[in-house]
Amino acid sequence: MANSSTFIKDEEVSQDPQILLMKAHAATSSIGSATVIVAMLEKTGTLKIASVGDCGLKVIRKGQVMFSTCPQEHYFDCPYQLSSEAIGQTSQDALVCTVNLMEGDMIVSGSDGFFDNIFDQEILGVINESLGTDEAAKALAELARKHSVDVTFDSPYSMEARSRGFDVPWWKKLLGAKLVGGKMDDITVIVAQVKTVVIPDDEGSGVELEKVGGEQLAAAGVASTEQNE
Repeated sequence: MANSSTFIKDEEVSQDPQILLMKAHAATSSIGSATVIVAMLEKTGTLKIASVGDCGLKVIRKGQVMFSTCPQEHYFDCPYQLSSEAIGQTSQDALVCTVNLMEGDMIVSGSDGFFDNIFDQEILGVINESLGTDEAAKALAELARKHSVDVTFDSPYSMEARSRGFDVPWWKKLLGAKLVGGKMDDITVIVAQVKTVVIPDDEGSGVELEKVGGEQLAAAGVASTEQNE
């Protein structure tokens, strides 16, 4: 992601998140692999998204989730990843999508460690109660962290595991037990809100977005936690 910031002003990648991923990946020399998601907001109010793996992004409008990205995986708990090895995925494997935003829309993006430990209704509850994006990001990260270490919490991760055939031994099932618990993982969440969008008219007028810190999404809040398994 550090390399992504290097190329963001490149004219070739300024409106194409998939090309941004390609250039950032090619410039990375560190050994290892990672999932990734990037999003670009055009002046027309269109959000362009490219993701590899199980990071996610949701758009919340008028108290409801109106858009969600879909995770990419080889099998359960084995997501697509950009890797330093030739056998890994590339930017060509990215899931690319667009969504038209409106003023007031909230954008929540995060790592799998975030979405594995929190439900949509909980996200909506925090967003509705928060005074701003910074507060919302911190509250969401803390709630996900709390769930991740709760061995009794029936998390999105444990529910998905059971639906894929992973559960407690049969004899425990006879006693009424089931696989539950959060998933300990690094947790990162970004919250942003669209403040001003001017729809182009027939004469081709542009779009104005309220900017904070040079970004086209106003008042973006970021929070993260790290955990050792």
